[in-house]
Amino acid sequence: MNNIDLNLIIRQLRVYTGIILFFYAITHLLNHSINVISIDAADFVRENYFHLIWKNTVAYILLYGSLIIHIILGFYSILTKKSFKITGREWIQILFPVLALLVLLQHIGGGFILTRFEVDIKYSLLFALLSSEPNELVAGGVLFSLMVLFIWVHGVIGIHGLLKFNFKSYQRYMFGFKFVYWFVPIGAVLGFVSGLRETSILATIENLKGNENFIMSFFGAIPQEAFAYLMPVEPLVMNNYPVFVLVVLVICILNVARARYFGRVKISYPGGKEYSVPKGTTILEASRLAGIPHVSVCGGKGRCTTCRVKVVSGLEGITEPNAHETQIIEKLGFDSDVRLACQLKPTKNLSVLPLINPETKQVKARTPVGLSGKEKETVVVFIDLRDFTKLSESKLPYDVVYILNKYYSVCGEIIERNKGRLDKFIGDGIMAIFDGSDQLNENCKNSMMAATEISKGIKDLNKQMKLDFSEELRFGIGIHVGNTIVGMMGYGETVTETVVGDNVNIASRLEELNKKFKTELVVSKDVLDSANINTKQFSSERIKIRGRTGELEIYSLENAYDLKL
Repeated sequence: MNNIDLNLIIRQLRVYTGIILFFYAITHLLNHSINVISIDAADFVRENYFHLIWKNTVAYILLYGSLIIHIILGFYSILTKKSFKITGREWIQILFPVLALLVLLQHIGGGFILTRFEVDIKYSLLFALLSSEPNELVAGGVLFSLMVLFIWVHGVIGIHGLLKFNFKSYQRYMFGFKFVYWFVPIGAVLGFVSGLRETSILATIENLKGNENFIMSFFGAIPQEAFAYLMPVEPLVMNNYPVFVLVVLVICILNVARARYFGRVKISYPGGKEYSVPKGTTILEASRLAGIPHVSVCGGKGRCTTCRVKVVSGLEGITEPNAHETQIIEKLGFDSDVRLACQLKPTKNLSVLPLINPETKQVKARTPVGLSGKEKETVVVFIDLRDFTKLSESKLPYDVVYILNKYYSVCGEIIERNKGRLDKFIGDGIMAIFDGSDQLNENCKNSMMAATEISKGIKDLNKQMKLDFSEELRFGIGIHVGNTIVGMMGYGETVTETVVGDNVNIASRLEELNKKFKTELVVSKDVLDSANINTKQFSSERIKIRGRTGELEIYSLENAYDLKL
């Protein structure tokens, strides 16, 4: 098994174990938040719902196995760092869990011991244990809050990155995800504080009744022999974990120094430029470290091919492409000496030739921005006039200009009023993008609202056209939603933000289908589902889109002004 395959396995293990731990964290912290209502309510949810999921042998193996694997792989990633030049997000991903483990290990250790002694760890017992030492209560509350914050932020960054690049519906439901990201930790901390407050109030009431042992009465649920195992947990963690972290830090520093001064490979570029980098560094990272311009529109995530290079020499014995790179190579039919710079990690000296020319200084001087692009789910609308060539041949040029401007005016005003933006005019065609809202479902609704208003607007315009020119405008609208690349594109002074991608082509082809169906509107099922529009008012069909594998479910409407939103 080569190193590339091992790295993929490690990455997948971190993802799968991270998902399991994140799901546990959500259920556990939501259970904590119920303490805002009462401790008894939180215990009821814990016994009847939380235990239903997690109190069984399979769940124990998954949970503790995932925890151990995730921690080991986390420290492995630290130990194998070849440079401290990483982003702020990566620093947070490393530091937050390392700090949180100082408290989390005590929390897990104590809970595991009590479970082994068959102690039912009710919230009432937990808060009694914390309230038994008033001097440590505030410190315990602060440490718990920080632990929740650090672990949750670490998990959210990981889950956000996973969903963003793998699930197209993520952007559509972003508001809901953000609500969860904020509500869960805040609710857990408020529940923790509420539980401590409720316990304190009950203890005060019992003390007034003469029951000064109210707090201590809860300790009877713990067998005496368990204390011999519980008491050493805190000093064991506090005395040894910092030493372990220090050892990891020292090894990490030594590894970075080793990578910097030993075990390096030389990357040669056109023009006699050479740069020495540690083994395991990607070609794209080497270019950046060397200050050599190297195009990478997706930022080095393997989502495009703009960073590809031709291996001029050193091809023999080069590491094989990983599964992700192989898929791209096979799809696009690259030669064996063409590789993605963001995926290729040379283990010996190489000479490479970047195949996409970077922007020159002259182009940058005339262009307000460089190459840019990001993946985003976008609603794309195409509008086109029917038989306009025939109409323009029978009219004087200035009459054609007048008619086009009237048509542009009607469509443009409606598009902008519904939070869309005109992307470009293509003869008698219009391309519009609806991204005025952060919520994809709102953008889909806005595009459908614009479609029905455009139909009504052109219907009104035709009354004037028939009087002035004895002609009526007929049109077709195609709407689709999907992943596109949004970025600043163009040359010189003509640079605009636009979208490109297969889903843009699909929207255009849906518009063309209006000719076949003799309709005004053709829209994909994804748009209607997102906008929550009743599909019964449409005619539906599954069709094959040119250049796309599989069939696409589409809906058509003869007159778009009949659309009921």
